[in-house]
Amino acid sequence: MDVFFFFLIAGVSIIVMILKFDKKQTIKVNAVLRESRSIPPMFLLKSTEQKIASLKAALRYDDVPVNMAAASTMANLYNNKNESLRLSKVQELKVLSAKYNNGQISIEAYNARLDELLDLVHQHSGDFVLAS
Repeated sequence: MDVFFFFLIAGVSIIVMILKFDKKQTIKVNAVLRESRSIPPMFLLKSTEQKIASLKAALRYDDVPVNMAAASTMANLYNNKNESLRLSKVQELKVLSAKYNNGQISIEAYNARLDELLDLVHQHSGDFVLAS
């Protein structure tokens, strides 16, 4: 009979310890979930970064003239219609990025607009190539 009470007390003690451990873990998990709500999803951020890199490459983002004087000297290199289309898309990307960086639009909206801009750029991708 003494063995029975020993195992009963040991079993109840183990169950109490497991329940305390479970409660501590639940509190930790809830704290992490609360903190992570304000952090954008990692895959969405990675996708957005890839879209921006793709857009910059397709639009020759770094070729944008600094001022109008430089633009007038570069006019001989590009077809004016295609160059103005490219510059407008570069400007659109800059405005979109500024809105996201200033917190005016969410990451989901930013990603959706980048998708639309990327589709549009791919439709006109042949127009953004340097004239030979």
